[in-house]
This record gives sequence, C-alpha cells and structure tokens, in this order.
Amino acid sequence: MIKDYSGRYSSVGRRQKVRRRGGAVARTDSGLLWKAIGVFASFAAVVGVAASLWLGWQIDSGLGELGAARELRHEATLRNTTLLASRDVLRSRKQIEASAARLGLYAPAAQQVRKP
Repeated sequence: MIKDYSGRYSSVGRRQKVRRRGGAVARTDSGLLWKAIGVFASFAAVVGVAASLWLGWQIDSGLGELGAARELRHEATLRNTTLLASRDVLRSRKQIEASAARLGLYAPAAQQVRKP
C-alpha cells in the first residue's frame, strides 16, 4: 500500500521551523540587519572615497596657489632690489651735482652760506 507522507511537510502559507545546531529557531529578520549594515558600509566607503578625492583636489589647488604666490613674491623682491639700487644711484652726491649743473644750479660759495 502507498504510505501518506504529507504530514511531514509544511503546508502552503506556513513556514517550516528550522532549528540550528544549538537548538534555537532561526530568526528571519537577521537578514535585514545584515543588509542594512552592508548598505551603510557601502555608503560609508563611497563617502570616504569622495572625501579623499575632494581633499586631494583641495591640497593640489592649495599647493598651486602657494607656488604662484612664492613666484610672485620672488619677482617683487627682485624688483624691490633693483629699485633700491637705482634709488641709491640717484641719491648719490655726484648724481645730484651733475643734475643740478645741467639745470644751471651750483653749490653756494662759503660767503653765501648763513648760519643762524
């Protein structure tokens, strides 16, 4: 005769209880927890990569600005040095007397100088 084994299997709509080795019933919501942790870890990784790229770009642009400012300062220092040298040449006594002579001006004689 044919034996009926249908009582051993779960019926439609009911879930079969599966026991772990420890004897506890498996929880179905633990999969949702692991999915949430996975989504959070993926999101954190994407944010970390984006922040790393942004920080690298900021450092690169900052170093570019620093190099441009250093070059500008070097040019300004050279210009200042040449201007100070030309000022010293123009302020020399010999240069002033030569320019005054071209204009028709001469140093005063000793009897022309008055002292208070």
